Amino acid sequence: MEKILFISDAISMSRECLDFSCYLGNLTHSKVTGVFLENQELELRSPEMIQEMAVCAPVRGVALDVQKQLYRDKNISLFKNICASNGVNAEIHKNLGMPAAEVLQESRYADLLVIDAATSFSWKPESTPTAFVKEILEKSECPVIIAPSNFDGIDEIVFTYNGSSSSMFAIKQFAHLFPALRYSKVTVVSIADNGKEVKGDKARLEEWLTAHYDHSTVVVIEDANVSRRLLEYLFGKEKVFIVMGAYGRSLLSKAVIPNPAEPVLKLATQPIFISHY
Repeated sequence: MEKILFISDAISMSRECLDFSCYLGNLTHSKVTGVFLENQELELRSPEMIQEMAVCAPVRGVALDVQKQLYRDKNISLFKNICASNGVNAEIHKNLGMPAAEVLQESRYADLLVIDAATSFSWKPESTPTAFVKEILEKSECPVIIAPSNFDGIDEIVFTYNGSSSSMFAIKQFAHLFPALRYSKVTVVSIADNGKEVKGDKARLEEWLTAHYDHSTVVVIEDANVSRRLLEYLFGKEKVFIVMGAYGRSLLSKAVIPNPAEPVLKLATQPIFISHY
């Protein structure tokens, strides 16, 4: 891996997300490209909201547009300083169009994208992940990592597996992007309906795991409610890296089978890697 995108609102930058991006940059010896988004085509947020989110205090008698530039410049300077202090090679992209479209275009030419689940350009409060982040998860053309709110290292990688091509593709993408983690403890968790076998080829999965990781285990849990049981399993974990398959699905499939990533994204505090097939 060579290019990691750090996605940030130009006005409100997440220090936790940046710190985690720098960790990934050092882990993979990759450049971190800061993509600072400013929606100049349609600014839905009020001046009060912008000032509340800003990294520095508002300046009396200065126009909002000028203050927004001050906020952006302050964040970019902080980004450069933090990357430099972490020994990470950094680059800056200033994107002034519609934020989602800009990020999706950037993702086509990147290896990985890191974002805070609370990133939003809406005029109203949102739950996490926000509508903006959901769109990125569904349409990104590179794998996406939801950065943790607090990060204290990685003791275990948890691959979620349901036998589908999407879940296996995510596992392989993760292994390809993070070869330095091959010596970590790896757990593949698969949740199946009561009395039913795990979908997919378990023997070949275990063979692949042995070839790529030194310490791996496949855990099979029987439960009809996949989303609830998966969340229960992950909720007790600390210092883990969670890997999940395709986030976006058609409205019909979501109605029939709820997306298990939804509750995990809402409640998990660990980093989450999501890749599309």
